[in-house]
Amino acid sequence: MKQDFRMTYPLWNMAFILILAVMAVGFTSSFVNVTKTDSSLSIEAQAVEGFLLFAALIAYLVLITIYLIALQSYNRKNPERKISAFSIRPPEYMEQDEGMTFITRKAVQKVYTFITWSLPFLALIVMLAPIPKLYIVWGILAVAFGQNLIYYMEMRRHLKEAAE
Repeated sequence: MKQDFRMTYPLWNMAFILILAVMAVGFTSSFVNVTKTDSSLSIEAQAVEGFLLFAALIAYLVLITIYLIALQSYNRKNPERKISAFSIRPPEYMEQDEGMTFITRKAVQKVYTFITWSLPFLALIVMLAPIPKLYIVWGILAVAFGQNLIYYMEMRRHLKEAAE
């Protein structure tokens, strides 16, 4: 179970979220000018922000390539439990037996509780305080990161107990 791709899926999500947080600095910086017309999108950036944005974009593309290779490898080794890269249903739902269904349900309940409290709190902060766009994006990404972290830690805790 430790090598199951579905168990490491939240870690992949967290890595993508961290890279998006770095990219957000480049896109929301006051030194970046984004011009959108009907037929094109133009981005002009200063040296540091431009480098940061370019490096994060390259890191994102490298990470997604590695992710797709790992996903393809998992699907080849587990033809009965294939995971689609574009599925609507999260692949981390592990419901092959009653025990895994219970563990998944417990983890999802904790994530749901976290989101139930964190999203309204974030919305309240954004409505009441004059917060820059970058911090709003980081707040949303922090909630997404938090949900994946909670799910991963809960699944890991239960699977560690089951292994002992």
